[in-house]
Amino acid sequence: MKRIPRVGYLAGSRDPATDPLFNAFQSGLNELGYVNGKTMEYELRWGEGDLQRFEEYAKELVRMPVDVMATSNTDALQAMRRATSTLPIVLTSSSDPVEAGWVQSLAHPGGNITGMALQTAAMTVKRMELLKEAFPGISRVGLLSDAEPHRLPALNAGVESARSFGLETVTLEVPAASPAASLMRALDIATERRIDALLVLRANIHVIKLRAEIIAFAAARRIPDSYSTIGGFADSGGLMEHGENSLDLFRRAASFVDRILRGENPAEMPMEQPTKFDLVLNLRAAKERGLTIAPSVLARATKVIQ
Repeated sequence: MKRIPRVGYLAGSRDPATDPLFNAFQSGLNELGYVNGKTMEYELRWGEGDLQRFEEYAKELVRMPVDVMATSNTDALQAMRRATSTLPIVLTSSSDPVEAGWVQSLAHPGGNITGMALQTAAMTVKRMELLKEAFPGISRVGLLSDAEPHRLPALNAGVESARSFGLETVTLEVPAASPAASLMRALDIATERRIDALLVLRANIHVIKLRAEIIAFAAARRIPDSYSTIGGFADSGGLMEHGENSLDLFRRAASFVDRILRGENPAEMPMEQPTKFDLVLNLRAAKERGLTIAPSVLARATKVIQ
């Protein structure tokens, strides 16, 4: 009897904010006719931010072997790349994969990796623009980053964009090695430098797990805070989210898995980019902080939390 295909899914964490992303990925495969346990099966692994665990799980999935692996987590991807250069890898969402050196180009990935590609530098510029438009009185913005090397283009874009609006910036780094302690130091710096707005770059799971502390900092200082659309920040009390519709990205990533299982070569499968974007505004948070969002920005919201 022919073995049904296996899809290895290695993610950062089982987290209420990120579980819907896997559900969207699974829905995408369901829509293409795949039924878990009948026409395919998942091998699900969660690294929980542990680099050694990512390494072990990536090697395990390759040894099985699964037919294709999927992830949106940078640590997981790096572990996968070390474990194999031939087994196909689908990125359910990936920040600047060309700049990071993971693929040759979006049109011709050229290796065993393909999927959904994000242009986080351009999106950071747009988020800075929206932050300034929503709160024209701000003057010094904290740019909080997870300090991963491939975030540098987005960080630089944020600094340059802020400068074009006459804003000062304060870089705040939260590396994965010691995220909680690093965040405390970063927020101390933010306090010393008297930032009056906070923009958190698209972040890894280490930063996402600290969203309560980040949001509490902004709320206590009654300043606006802006986030990407992954991590559930606005639903957790953050003021603004803007970026790609993450559920759509993960759903669309399923088509890459389908095509690979049908025999296509990931090296020759052009990566795709987002087509749907969200602007989420938390008016309850704004009211609690005594802040007023500019009507021109409010009018463009795709979701408003009252």
